[in-house]
Amino acid sequence: MSKVIFKDEAQQALFDKQGFVVAPFLEEHEVAALNALFDSLHPNLQQNAGFVSGSYSPDAAYKQKASEEIVKIFSKHYERLFVNYQPFGAAFLYKMPNPNSQLGIHQDWTIVDEEQYIALNCWVPLTDVDATNGALAMVPGTHYDKIKSIRCPTLPFFFANNDDVMEKAAVPVYVKAGYVVVLDQSIVHYSPPNRSNKIRKAITAGVKSKGVDMTFHYRDHAVENAPIERFRMPENFLISFDNFLQDIVQRPKYGVPLGTVDFEQKILERNEVIALTKRLTREAGFESSGLDNIAEVAAPAATADSGSVYANTAAPKTEEAPSLWKRLRKLAGV
Repeated sequence: MSKVIFKDEAQQALFDKQGFVVAPFLEEHEVAALNALFDSLHPNLQQNAGFVSGSYSPDAAYKQKASEEIVKIFSKHYERLFVNYQPFGAAFLYKMPNPNSQLGIHQDWTIVDEEQYIALNCWVPLTDVDATNGALAMVPGTHYDKIKSIRCPTLPFFFANNDDVMEKAAVPVYVKAGYVVVLDQSIVHYSPPNRSNKIRKAITAGVKSKGVDMTFHYRDHAVENAPIERFRMPENFLISFDNFLQDIVQRPKYGVPLGTVDFEQKILERNEVIALTKRLTREAGFESSGLDNIAEVAAPAATADSGSVYANTAAPKTEEAPSLWKRLRKLAGV
């Protein structure tokens, strides 16, 4: 099957080159409707919360309702943009005004066979985003076709211990409410804290090649030299975790085993990360000026709070994050 998923050839070419595209998406009344839905589903927001994803919630009914209502509104716009595609759910993301609301640098999980197919994250802000309120930022050219990877919570990133390099190389995208940033699941990305005085609401919604199985990977770090296991997962598994922080680092409860994967992620040295990132961003059509003066020396040792060192998922940077992510590190066994 072709990995082509955009109807517009120019959008597909740009996506293939840089790993993301930006486009007008929602109508004004739809942005208003989704803001109203958010408010109805989140009547008691905690003012000291940092970054929050709806997928973290243990409330299955909440997650299902949010996903269904979002996809219902997004559907006609998917049809306008994509070909041979299939939606696989959605969730609200929000950042309260809080210096601890950064979403750490990371890559999203491998959920399809990326040698043959594609999975997309459609990120849609419900408010205008700028340099003050936590805009999405990506490292151009770091998607799967440019650098191979398998990503899951129990495997490290190729840039482990060098988050600062990737953050400096990341390009922020400032867009109006209702625009969509369509990014490859594999591209390196993050978002800085919301330092404005208002909540920043957004949506993440998934699209993948039509008819392709959802997958998840797992390595048991309690077993020496354990292989990477692959599982076929239910279509809604991303919003089905009962205890998100605990469940994502355990062998899947509902998945069907598909055997093991012969793959080992090479963890690059700092100078290799810098050189590779400069080359990939340049080939994607972006300058890597943020890396011009970065020190090519060993980064400080990883701490228990560094999400990308030990688990292929980004730590929610709230005041409670250190204890949560120390526990996650222990559960992951790495």
